[in-house]
This record gives sequence, C-alpha cells and structure tokens, in this order.
Amino acid sequence: MRKIVLTLIIAICMINGPAFAYWVWTPESGKWENPKYAAKDTPQEQLDYAVSFYKEHNYKMCLREFKKLIKYYPLSKQAPTAQYYIGRIMEDLGRPYEAFKAYQKVIDLYPYTESVEEVIKREFKIGEAFFSGKKLKILGPWKVSANDKAIEIFKTVADNAPYGKYADSAIFKAGLLYKKILDYDNAVMMFKKLIDDYPDSKFIDKARYQLAECSKRMSLQSDYDQTPTIVARKEFEDFVEKHPESSMSDEAKKIILKLKNREAENAYNIAKFYESRDIPESAVIYYRDIVQKYPDTEWAKKAQGRLNEIQKK
Repeated sequence: MRKIVLTLIIAICMINGPAFAYWVWTPESGKWENPKYAAKDTPQEQLDYAVSFYKEHNYKMCLREFKKLIKYYPLSKQAPTAQYYIGRIMEDLGRPYEAFKAYQKVIDLYPYTESVEEVIKREFKIGEAFFSGKKLKILGPWKVSANDKAIEIFKTVADNAPYGKYADSAIFKAGLLYKKILDYDNAVMMFKKLIDDYPDSKFIDKARYQLAECSKRMSLQSDYDQTPTIVARKEFEDFVEKHPESSMSDEAKKIILKLKNREAENAYNIAKFYESRDIPESAVIYYRDIVQKYPDTEWAKKAQGRLNEIQKK
C-alpha cells in the first residue's frame, strides 16, 4: 500500500523574491519532510534508486540514498545490501579502514544475510592490503603504518567465521604482525591458537616455527629469568622432532645450540653472583648444573674451572 501523501506548499518570502519549499507528510516518521530527503515508497525502489547512482559513480548521492534506506527500512531484506554498498563506496573512495567498519556493520546488524561470506572476503582483502604495506591516511598527504588496523581486521575476520575460509590465514598473519611490532606475548598467543584450533591448516609448520622464534626473542629480553629461554628452546626442539624433514629444521637446530649456550651463560652469571656474595655453596650448585646439562658449551669449561678453584679454597 502506497503511503498517504499530503502536500503542503509553504511560501517563503526572500529578499530576492519568493521561493517555494515542498513538504510531504510521512506516516512512518510522523513528520512533515522535504521530498528531497524522503525515502521511496518501498525498500526495493529505494535500493534500485541508490544503486543507479552507484553505477554512475555518483558516490555522494548513492551514499545518501543507501543511508536513507537503512534509516527508513531498517528491518527490510534490502537493508544489509545497502550497508554492504556503503562499504563498497568507502573502498572506491580509497578509505579502506572505513570500508572495513562499514562491512563489519553488516555482520553485526544482519548476521544472517546472504552477503556475509562476501563481506568477510572483502574484510580479509583489506587486512591483506595493510599487511602488505598499504598505509593509512591521517591528514592530507600524511600516511602512517597500519599494522594495528591489520591486526584488528584479521582478528575480526577470524571471530566472524572461526572455521571459515580465511580464519587460519587471518590468525597466522595477525601473529606475524604482532611479531613485527615486537609484541611477542600476543604473537605467541596467535600462533598457539592456530596450532591448537587448526591442526590441519597449511600454516601449521610455519606457526610452530614462528612460535619457537617468538619464544626465543622473548628470552633475549630477560636477564636472570631462564624460563623464556628454556621455553623457546623446547619449542624449537619440538619443531625439529615433529618436522625433521622441514627446510627450517637445520636453522632450528642452530638456534637450539645458541639457546643452550645462553642458558649456560645465564646460569654461569648467577653462580658468579653467589661467589661475589661469598655464598660458594650456591655457586657450586649452578656450576655443576652447567657442566652436567650443557657439556658442549664454552660455559661448561669455565664452570668446571670455577669448581676446581672453589674446591682448592
């Protein structure tokens, strides 16, 4: 049923002569409105009208008309399509992050729409663009790295469809970005999530290696706390054990040796600390531990030398 339309002609006297503004009564809003800002009689008519502007690349007009459809027909089956087109417009205008936010509204407001899969695909591609180095405009010609935006987008993609086509790739790339910005705690969480939740993923080998690599880098940030170093070494050892034929196994073995050497060095420094505090009994424990656990390191020889000196005293 078409809306009941009552037209009120309001004559406005202006300095340069009369101008006429036309207003219509809209039962949906219960207000008098200028036809310029009123929606078409049906949501499909409104959608077709908006799309006609989009095809002409008249983004200003089509954006206004899509928003009008959502405002006046929020529960119609055409509403999610209008929201989707807003995302497309933002992409066409070179505003990818705003496009992502617009696409996400489709998921948040209309989770059962048929366009969900297409929306997630477009979100993922925006994340990939940022991942590959596309920068974010902030003011005029100024642009900044968008690693944080890419992480947000990848995590959102995985949350939107945990077992969808892009979930494991999104989680892996979020982990790589966390590693890139030196946030190893969150990087480890991402790689562990991929390993635990997606055991058949094509990224599983790389995720195990990255997990070990991030654990190693975390260990390099510690002083006397051996835990991160030990965890890193065990991650690499686990990787070598499970993927002996991997091209990365040789590099992993070299890293294992370096980590063992670091563990031995840390233990040696602790022993020296106890010696400097005149607590030789504690120092002896650490020196013996080095000799037994890390016999193939340079620190084992040094530890044995200190043990010999302490025994002489």
